[in-house]
Amino acid sequence: AGARSGLFVLLRSYERNLDYICKGPVQGFKILLHHPAEIPQLSKEYFRVPLLQEVLVSVRPNMITTSVGLLDYTPNRRQCFFASERYLRFFKVYTQRNCELECLANYTLKACGCVRFSMPRVDETAICGHRQMTCYNKAEHDLLHEQYLNGITKNISSTHECECLPACTSIKYDAEISQASFDWSLLLNAFKSSTEYPGMCPARLAIFFKENQFITTERSELYGPTDFLANCGGLLGLFMGVSLLSFVEILYHITLRLCCNLRKNASSKDTS
Repeated sequence: AGARSGLFVLLRSYERNLDYICKGPVQGFKILLHHPAEIPQLSKEYFRVPLLQEVLVSVRPNMITTSVGLLDYTPNRRQCFFASERYLRFFKVYTQRNCELECLANYTLKACGCVRFSMPRVDETAICGHRQMTCYNKAEHDLLHEQYLNGITKNISSTHECECLPACTSIKYDAEISQASFDWSLLLNAFKSSTEYPGMCPARLAIFFKENQFITTERSELYGPTDFLANCGGLLGLFMGVSLLSFVEILYHITLRLCCNLRKNASSKDTS
């Protein structure tokens, strides 16, 4: 852990390669920290490394596990899927992002008859060209809108319901970012080699773990049946003086005492 044990990357770009028409006024690089079993989706989440800047990224893993005792609960109740409960066609490992990407690919294929080049697919699936750009953008918007409406109305009978709950064992990376100027030209001038890299606009990235260890979070039931009975017994014993012996006495008065009294009354009638 620490910056000295991190990964340092020198990112290079040249002025002749900068495209202000397609990329707009913001130039630089996009960085994404993701689960090793997921396909990186830079259109959804990333942070920037601007040109002529040094960016330090302090990473802290955030891992969530789930108690085996929750297997008896339904996925909707525990709000997660175990690895053996959810099958994905294009991914061996289930994660929420993989599920959402596969659902979007299936929805786009049904709406447009093709999928984007970056989407998972089989060999026979057609890839959308520039003529279908409007169609697959509209398909993504429609799917998000439908999921939004289903979340409000609690409609679980939708045709395109993805059911992409989080995985019961998941890991994410929380990042703290700081940056400073990385003036490459002044450094070259100091070494008398300012003409060695003409037109270069570099940036430097440093990624390191913030701590040597990290603490995992476990998802478990707050109150099970045993805990509920124990708490009820403890409260009754505290406020009413009730114990297990009290229930035995109640059972005695309801059953055995009543039977004994009936037999005693019957024998007294016979003697009389």
